[in-house]
This record gives sequence, structure tokens and C-alpha cells, in this order.
Amino acid sequence: MKIGVISDIHSNIVALKAVISYMEAEGCAEYLFLGDFVSDTPYTRETLDYLYDFIDTHTCHLLKGNREEYMLNHRQALLEGRDDAKWIYNSACGNLLFTYEQLTEEDLDFFENLPISFDYEKPGYPIIKCCHGSPVKANERIPLDGEAAREWFKKIDANYLLCGHTHYPGEFSYGDKHYYNSGSVGIAINDAGLAQCIILEDITINGTKEWKPTFLKIPYDNKKVVCDIVESGLLEKAPWFINTNIQVLLTGEDNSFEMVECAAQLAEEAG
Repeated sequence: MKIGVISDIHSNIVALKAVISYMEAEGCAEYLFLGDFVSDTPYTRETLDYLYDFIDTHTCHLLKGNREEYMLNHRQALLEGRDDAKWIYNSACGNLLFTYEQLTEEDLDFFENLPISFDYEKPGYPIIKCCHGSPVKANERIPLDGEAAREWFKKIDANYLLCGHTHYPGEFSYGDKHYYNSGSVGIAINDAGLAQCIILEDITINGTKEWKPTFLKIPYDNKKVVCDIVESGLLEKAPWFINTNIQVLLTGEDNSFEMVECAAQLAEEAG
């Protein structure tokens, strides 16, 4: 049995379609979607419409990421009339506002009903704890260095922990426990023009079923995505943040943290 694992699409319908095409050709029977469906590229509407059609015709299991939580929190702020929490077009939240304005109430209700985490369970197969950031918090990072993963291994009743969020794919094993991070389909750090994802396949070792990951890097037209970012006006509405995404899309390099530190230093110097 093969399972396609897809996380951090970030509205990148071009990359998502390439991944789905590959996984269907490989005979994936089911799909795990680990959140962050939207934001950061201009195709929010197209991505959600495609996703709704796909889950209607395939066996899929989905959860929400921190991007979906941001959208829900903004809706709540608007409902409560909290002007201080409203997004505006700038590099801090312009990208999120651009995304939010493409959403319908039905989209937001869809996000609301998604869990933070779930156990993938199938008779005869090992349980997989699935989440975006961590089992209890969508924006928590579990790095591949092992320390955080070992702590989570103590807390969960599963030998497999499957996450996204960090945009760094890889695996960490400790005894019979395994942590797999699928990386990012839409904004893949270190892999310009490639969509990161996983196909899980069951294998039997000494009479025991195990999940074996194949880490994939699927090519897609990243230059088209960058052109569409510019033509959609998204770059103008959140300049430095979207510029960092463009840099990742074209080169794989992520300098966003350094840019924030530089901005903070310049602001301090300017008083």
C-alpha cells in the first residue's frame, strides 16, 4: 500500500498538480494532507477548488496548519470588531490579507472543522501520528536534530510521527520510533523548482509491518509561479516577505530571518 504525504502547499497549485500527477502514477491509494494549504503564492482560490474536487474522488485525511489558523483568527477578529487586529497591506501581514480576500465563508468553515492532529489507523498497519507542527500546536517546530522528536516519542502512542511546517524534509529514528518530515510542496527550501513530499509504503520485516518513506523532489515550473506572483500584484502588497519567497522559489535560499534581524537593527538605529 502506498500513501501520498503532502504538506505546506502554500497556494502553489502549479507544484501541487505536479505532485498529484506523480503520486497517482505511482499508485497511491490514500493521501495525507498536513496543512498550510494557502498563502504565499497567488493561487489560493484555484488551490482550494482543486483540493475540494480531489478529496471528493480520493481517500484523503486532512488537518489544519498555522496558515489556516491565521485565517480563522482574522475572521474572529473581524467578527469581534477588533480594529487593532485587522490586517493591512504591508510586509508583516499583506500576504495574509491577499489570501484572506480570496476565501469564502465555506472555505473558513472547512478550515474550522479540520483537526490539529490525527492518528492514521488501519487494521494490520502501524499507527501514524499526523500533525502540521506538533500534535498540539500547529506552529510548533520539531527539528530533525532529534531532541524535540524524542520528547514527543514519549508522549504519543504511535511509533511514527509525521509532520510538516519546517520546510526541511528528512527523518529521525530512535529505537523503534520514527519521525518523518515531508518538507514543503509549495515553498521548498534548498530545492528550487522542486516540490518536496513523501510516499509511504508498507514493508514487512521479521513478520512486522513498517512504514518506509520515499522522500521525493518533484519538478515543476517555478518561474511561472514567480511571474504570476508579480503579475497578480502580490509582490507589491507584501514586498520584503514575498521577495524572500521569490528568492526561495528561484534559488532555494531562505534569508528571511536575516532580513528581519536587519530590519530590526535599522529601525533601532533610526530611533
